[in-house]
Amino acid sequence: MLRVSDPRELLALVPHQLGFTPRRSVVLVCLRGERRRVGLVVRADLPAVDERERRLLAAHRVEADLVDRLGAVVDRLVALAVRDGAAAVVAVVYDDPAAPDPGAAAPVAPDPGATHPLLPGAAASGEDARDTSVAGLVEVLLGGACATAGVALADVWWVDGHRFRSLGCREERCCPAAGEPLEALDGTVVAAEMVSRGSSPAGARESLLDDLRPAGAEARLDAARSAASARRRARRAAGEPPRAARVRAEALAGLRAAAEVERLAHLAREEGGRGGGADELHDPALLGRLAAALRDPWLRDALLVSLVPGAGDLPEQLVLTGPDERAEALLETVVGDPGGAREPDPALLEPTCAVLAAVVRHLPGAAGADALAALAWAAWWSGDGARAVSCAERALEARAGTPMAELVLDLVDAGAAPAWVRARRDAEVAGGADG
Repeated sequence: MLRVSDPRELLALVPHQLGFTPRRSVVLVCLRGERRRVGLVVRADLPAVDERERRLLAAHRVEADLVDRLGAVVDRLVALAVRDGAAAVVAVVYDDPAAPDPGAAAPVAPDPGATHPLLPGAAASGEDARDTSVAGLVEVLLGGACATAGVALADVWWVDGHRFRSLGCREERCCPAAGEPLEALDGTVVAAEMVSRGSSPAGARESLLDDLRPAGAEARLDAARSAASARRRARRAAGEPPRAARVRAEALAGLRAAAEVERLAHLAREEGGRGGGADELHDPALLGRLAAALRDPWLRDALLVSLVPGAGDLPEQLVLTGPDERAEALLETVVGDPGGAREPDPALLEPTCAVLAAVVRHLPGAAGADALAALAWAAWWSGDGARAVSCAERALEARAGTPMAELVLDLVDAGAAPAWVRARRDAEVAGGADG
């Protein structure tokens, strides 16, 4: 866990922790213990706020509906911070680049019948318009929610596409009303450290899935035909358990062989060889068969188990006999009690995820939803919540009710961390890391 004291270092850290630069978001950085170690970083979309609502805020008026919309976001984030054991939080409101500057908002005459006075705690004098902006209202709501939850609100910052500023500090020397350019964060120690680790946040959340852009039309057509044929074969085998087991076993063997191809291609690229392009490594027909096979819950369970270190030949047993206590115990090391938790092994995870990504590129619609959901699971287990949510949401857009995608979103909404993350947190507490 990181320990950061300068607020600007925290601002520099947020995109690296999320994996992308937020837009129209509210972010809470959880700080644990007396030494304020950085814990969970949680984000939620900022509700749509129209120009009229912004201008009313600047005139010291607020609509109850806007308070309700923002309050629901704030309450959810604070609840997640409490669950993470935060002693304090730092909030960052990421507004639209084109949004009115909180330091220069132009007031208008309000409609007294449709609005209410600005919430208690916000400025009433208008001397600093930062207090009568959307970010200022979020600050007021956060103050109330944090006080109720027993969590200290250490600071609130406002960021647009170009500048950042503190909402609470009025010292021109350190927090000028005009704000500071975002480029100033590039020179922070945290930014340099994260870049040295190879971290490179995406420019926007939408960019998190750039590796899943559809393959060529002909390859997609071949994969779709293969997937349809494989689904027909699976339906015919459904009433004959031995035959259905063979179908699943063939699919698992195909998945393992494709992952080995990905592993060898990665090694070749590291050694200076070409290694093959991402969409040149696999026969589209194979990818179609894998997409169809992932509809089978026994195979999905076998896939999840195959990613856990120490699984051995348990996945092969699962496709023959179905889930059992050994499989449940192994998956417990991912989502359950931190005791015995197992961390993801990139040597196992990355080649299989590369195959799943190839499936999605060749079958970007409903047929690829289960592969997307499996990618969401792998991302959540790896601690990449932003990609997990993006994959899960896209899977549900492609096919409503995709089970693994719903499970991942439930885990994220509940603020549930993988077992290995919780084990590290417990080890820090037990070791007196804050002392």
